[in-house]
Amino acid sequence: MTQQWPPETVSSDTAVALAGTEITTTDCRQCGAQVSGLNNRYACSYCGWVNHWAEGSNELPTAEDDPDYPGN
Repeated sequence: MTQQWPPETVSSDTAVALAGTEITTTDCRQCGAQVSGLNNRYACSYCGWVNHWAEGSNELPTAEDDPDYPGN
């Protein structure tokens, strides 16, 4: 028996939010593994190293930008 899933759709709000994102790659500062992230924000899955949020290349969204924010 096979099950078919409908294709996933991306809302226009999500598409606009993702338009400014870029996948970037660097070497982990702790173990040397190659890690990839969004807009220069990284987390190494081997050793757990995470770079500081302020090292990213763009502003992070605020809580109010979250569609699930209680005030929306």
